[in-house]
Amino acid sequence: MNQSGLSAFPYLKPSLKSKPQLHTAVLMNHQEVDLAFKANMVDARDLVLGHWLLTGAVNQELFAKLQVDAGKTTFASLEILCTPAGAAYAIFCSQLGQFQHRHTLALYENKVIEFLSSASHAPFKVILESSGQTGERMLYHSPLPSEEFIRAQSMCQTIDFEKRSQFIEELPSVIELLTTLNMMPSLNGESVLEVDVSILLPHQANADNLLDGRFAQGRRYYPH
Repeated sequence: MNQSGLSAFPYLKPSLKSKPQLHTAVLMNHQEVDLAFKANMVDARDLVLGHWLLTGAVNQELFAKLQVDAGKTTFASLEILCTPAGAAYAIFCSQLGQFQHRHTLALYENKVIEFLSSASHAPFKVILESSGQTGERMLYHSPLPSEEFIRAQSMCQTIDFEKRSQFIEELPSVIELLTTLNMMPSLNGESVLEVDVSILLPHQANADNLLDGRFAQGRRYYPH
């Protein structure tokens, strides 16, 4: 995990004050990466060109710990969350000490399906930003082996895409679940005390309603 020489990522929205552990993620394909980082120095730009790029954010304390750790004791896993309406989400979870970060992608999004097809045989890059005022960020390779993404890719084929409106309707409750401490098991045996979630919002989802903590309009979803 390396400190990035790239400019502050321009497309990542700041954390919401009413729910500061919730952040928006951005997923970029090769062409979008080329365009977004065209103005960077050649050495920095070469770090991301030719790769898919997934961005997210973590709280300032976890960001500082990740910088010091540099991936040495950070654990990672890929989990699939299935919902009552039939949607599925890939959760790329990483844990350092008692802190977790959960990158969440809807498996009914065409761009996510394209990404998984690539990630199942080629590595991609991740940028994590600090949600503090410094605008610091780190660039690193995905720590998960490519074969981990084959399962998520296969799950996409089981989804009824005609139920998309239902998926969007229940999304607020899915987001509420994602921010709960015990939604994911500990990856290192330590109790999870703090969670950050970076979610790639599906098209047609109302970001203002979903990200400001107003969950009441969505279906309640609690897994058994």
